[in-house]
Amino acid sequence: MKEFRPYVGTLHELLKRSTRMPAEINSKAAIEAALNGQPATELRRRISISRLRAAGAFFTGSALAHRAIAAAGLSKLKRDAIVLDPACGVGDLLVALVEHLPRSGDFVSTLSEWGGRILGRDVQPEFVRATKLRLALAAISGEPLLHALQLPRIRELFPGISAGSSLTDDDSFGAASHILINPPFTQVASPPDCEWGSGKVNSAALFMDACVTRSEPGTRIVAILPDVLRSGSRYNRWRSLFQQRVDLRKVEIVGRFDRHADVDVFIAVGSIRKKVMRPIDKANWVPSEKDNGSTIGEKFDVSVGAVVSYRDPRRGPSHPFVQARGIPAWDEVSSFSNHRKFGGRTFEPPFVVVRRTSRPGDKHRAVGTIIRGQSSVAVENHLLVLKPKDATLAMCRQLLVLLQQDGTTDMLDRRIRCRHLTVPSLRELPWRDA
Repeated sequence: MKEFRPYVGTLHELLKRSTRMPAEINSKAAIEAALNGQPATELRRRISISRLRAAGAFFTGSALAHRAIAAAGLSKLKRDAIVLDPACGVGDLLVALVEHLPRSGDFVSTLSEWGGRILGRDVQPEFVRATKLRLALAAISGEPLLHALQLPRIRELFPGISAGSSLTDDDSFGAASHILINPPFTQVASPPDCEWGSGKVNSAALFMDACVTRSEPGTRIVAILPDVLRSGSRYNRWRSLFQQRVDLRKVEIVGRFDRHADVDVFIAVGSIRKKVMRPIDKANWVPSEKDNGSTIGEKFDVSVGAVVSYRDPRRGPSHPFVQARGIPAWDEVSSFSNHRKFGGRTFEPPFVVVRRTSRPGDKHRAVGTIIRGQSSVAVENHLLVLKPKDATLAMCRQLLVLLQQDGTTDMLDRRIRCRHLTVPSLRELPWRDA
């Protein structure tokens, strides 16, 4: 990202000014800005949001970085701990970390001490240079400037931080006792040997695969990850394989990454197991909402509508056709303006459809409509279908009441922070009689 180079130059100039005597009056405020959010602001100012999304170049930010460190208890690292950030960006996580590292007797000694304990990789050389400069600024910010300082060359600062892809680098993982990471969340093609998915997958999952397969047993992992890895049904297999290798000790739901990136995240804390476990059925990825009573899945068969409108041929019997667009919320529908030929799975009324598109903060996460009638109905795949096992309209009406309750929305907000609902997210909700 060449457009970022001028800002990196300003960081270098700031560091040089901060080592001179007499110290400039405004250096302290300038350093504070450089360590707390300024790089992200400068990146967005210089590079279009579309390019940033394509590259996954969204920096962690000071508040989230400190939250991750607190969640993992990294404020009390042992003196022999070596921390690796395999996707360091401009170093937000590492800058937050060094606040808790001890300082040596002077600025140069502190740089040397920290440089022996911090490793980092990023594919963008400009980001790597910014990381080194910001870490040096963090070191000087805590030192009273009594005389002019000799500044080492930038390439000599923090030798363990370098440009490159951690997905192809084994050495850095083997040296680390702790991994601190906020990987890119972009969609990429899955590698041929991917055990858990095919086609386009979230790159964060691939980064975590690299972490768990290349790190030594006992290595602590602290990761800021997109919520789809925690709650998305497509990543069930990934979660199972991850927990076979990682003792997952904490999952902390954060919420939206920031106001510029429309994705929710969570913090995962764990350690590499000494041996791979057998498949784990029960995990602590999502908070348990069952209160020893029954669930919606015990009362309803839950599935996804079968019609993919743009792909499925219009062949077979003609059926009433229900689509997400156009059906009234919280109502009962028994007459249909749309019909479609379809030879796949249809549903016999009564049943409830719920819109899959849903996001945290919506007034209702699960917006439902009752479908009535005498003929089988074709349902679009943008809808979830909940068919009562007792085949009664009364049970459908009870479900609609339950879905409208604030408590249901609160539970779904805890359960799934993705921008769509899944079959398990509804199936596992507690059932309460209206």
